[in-house]
Amino acid sequence: EILRFSVAVEPPPLKGGDQALQQKIHHYSIGGLETACDEPTKKQQRACAMTLTLFSFNGDKNAYKALVAAKYNGVEIELAKNFELGVSNKKPEFLKMSPTGKVPVLKTSEGAIFESNAIARYVARITDKGLYGATALDLGVIEQWIDFCTNEIDAPLLSWVLPLQGVWPYNKAKEDAAKEALKKSLSVLNEHLKKNTFLVADRITLADIVCVCNLFEGMKSVFDDSFRKPYPCVERYFVTCVNQPEFKQVIGSFELCKTPIKFTPKKKEKKEQPKKKEKGGKKQEAAAPKPKPAAKPKNPLDELPPSKMVMDAWKRLYSCAPANDFKNVACGRFWNGGAVPKSTSGEQFSGFDPEGYSIWFADYKYNDENTVNFMVMNKVGGFLQRMEPHRKHCFGVMCILQKEKIFPIVGVWVFRGQEIPPNVLAECGDVELYNWTKVDHKDEKARARIEDMFCQVDVVDGLDHIDCKVFK
Repeated sequence: EILRFSVAVEPPPLKGGDQALQQKIHHYSIGGLETACDEPTKKQQRACAMTLTLFSFNGDKNAYKALVAAKYNGVEIELAKNFELGVSNKKPEFLKMSPTGKVPVLKTSEGAIFESNAIARYVARITDKGLYGATALDLGVIEQWIDFCTNEIDAPLLSWVLPLQGVWPYNKAKEDAAKEALKKSLSVLNEHLKKNTFLVADRITLADIVCVCNLFEGMKSVFDDSFRKPYPCVERYFVTCVNQPEFKQVIGSFELCKTPIKFTPKKKEKKEQPKKKEKGGKKQEAAAPKPKPAAKPKNPLDELPPSKMVMDAWKRLYSCAPANDFKNVACGRFWNGGAVPKSTSGEQFSGFDPEGYSIWFADYKYNDENTVNFMVMNKVGGFLQRMEPHRKHCFGVMCILQKEKIFPIVGVWVFRGQEIPPNVLAECGDVELYNWTKVDHKDEKARARIEDMFCQVDVVDGLDHIDCKVFK
């Protein structure tokens, strides 16, 4: 038996002055049968009294969404005690609730919910205090603004702020792109707020809660006076919301950014200068002998039997293959061997050695999360950056595809040896985010897919191929 809440509204005054009907009607359905009653049922009361525990770290703006919604809805949420990001969210019991280890996570008596917007929606629906508006249209527009603020504000803002906080690698070009994307989105929001106090209707809804929480890091860290100046309505709106009692109980007092954080390169440590000899010709006491540096651990791939295939020769062949005949030269010679183009020494590539090397397909596990193009590019770029120490024994092509509003990631890799190198598994955490499939190099379909990725064709796996990164 399923209990589902829908919107409860105050009906407008009836024409005949029949005040007896001016009461709040609580709508719910059991097994699909619509019913109306004057007071909440015992089941509804029990739903409101259930124990809810939120797992997240202190200051998580994504956790604020559910906590603020709970204040408006009169719902009690407990914060998990002794939660430590990077430790608690890697434990098996946490991964059962959130397989990716992401926070926040809401634990209920009936199961767990991950993804901050989903948690906020759940809390907003536990009781009906108007967070989902008064009509079906309100509901649709609220969801519209939640999507807008998530995709058009939160995504580029994180791409700007997280590298400054040292969470992601810094890239000036990507920061500039994120700023331009934000300016367009804030202009849209500002135009809407010129004629509206809040995003939907004349009161705070879940759309406002999500929007304000998504603006939080920007208003706190990078949106200084000059950046906010073109968007006065957005500033007025944000300040109005964060000063509501329900917001203040969660966020506390808030000060708008005055001095934005900026990227500061790490300073190189200065080497100590050798001490000068003392005056009077006395020599310094003999310095203690320096300990010998520890020997670098051997790479197990260097211990493998020699292979006739030279990885560097393949990389030169791939880089120098002519664009007007790339498939015949690069792909044909990858399988069968041949001359390396533009080589002044007549270098020959022996062709793929299935005994000394293996080929693997990489398919990203969580493509449903890939909804913002440049964020997906950042994700692939970060993966390749962390593969850098293993460049000697690896070659890879990573492709970003498009399926409606989703950007799947696929790739093909050539590794030394018959397994994914142990150093790669140990040192590059991104590997766990992909499903890896060892390729039978004799399989014609597999070879065709490999060549499509090598050649960066317009369509891969039946989807538009919109971007590509090569690791060589």
